Amino acid sequence: MVHLDAPPAKSRHNAISVNALILMAAFAALAFALARLPDTPKVLTFAFVVVGWIVSVMIHEFCHAFVAHKAGDVTVAEKGYLTLDPLKYTDLSTSLVLPLAALALGGIGFPGGAVYLRDDLMRTRLGRSLASLAGPLGTLLVMICLAVGLGLDRASGVERNALTAAASFLAFLQGWALILNLLPLPGLDGFGVIRPWLPAELQQKALRLGNLVFIGLFLAIFFVAPVSGLFWRAAFLLAQAFGIHGPDVGAGYQAFRFWA
Repeated sequence: MVHLDAPPAKSRHNAISVNALILMAAFAALAFALARLPDTPKVLTFAFVVVGWIVSVMIHEFCHAFVAHKAGDVTVAEKGYLTLDPLKYTDLSTSLVLPLAALALGGIGFPGGAVYLRDDLMRTRLGRSLASLAGPLGTLLVMICLAVGLGLDRASGVERNALTAAASFLAFLQGWALILNLLPLPGLDGFGVIRPWLPAELQQKALRLGNLVFIGLFLAIFFVAPVSGLFWRAAFLLAQAFGIHGPDVGAGYQAFRFWA
């Protein structure tokens, strides 16, 4: 039975969450403080980058969920994935501990967040692939927005300040996350793009390895210098391709590490 005069249940699950609005307001307030306050404390850069990183993860995971919903997975609305609420996208180890440790210790944009999609509800293999690809495209969108804002600042004659340095570093982190997420390794979005086209047995084996691969990649980036150097160079090249200046990234990184 359908009650046409009743509000649709999914509307409650699609409204932007209060948590998301608070984070966005905090991000805007921190940006204003970095742009306007004289002798800006470096801890504000740290706060701006961390809050901005969480907002970017929200957008990344929302994009996954939005495309999955269009492809047929109606459960994403019930799980709150369409509300931009960061608390809905969390898995303690992969969403909070590892990414924040990577940010604080190494200035590395390690992928965070987690949405659990129902592949069996998505109508086509292409839909499943696009749902995996949508997250990195969301990350790319954030990077483009930051790059455009920085470019407009330079065009209007704004010299490097605390905000441009912090935003440049945040954009660089998006480059890190984009490159890592697109690797075709189990547990990462790049593998999710190709997984629907693989034999079912191979898919199951790869899924069982997902967490181990994620942790192994984390350790390799931190403790194997050639691996870390390769990703740093790739992220810098990507940032430069979007017009983000290396010295600004460096200044933002130094301010971010306020304790050093």
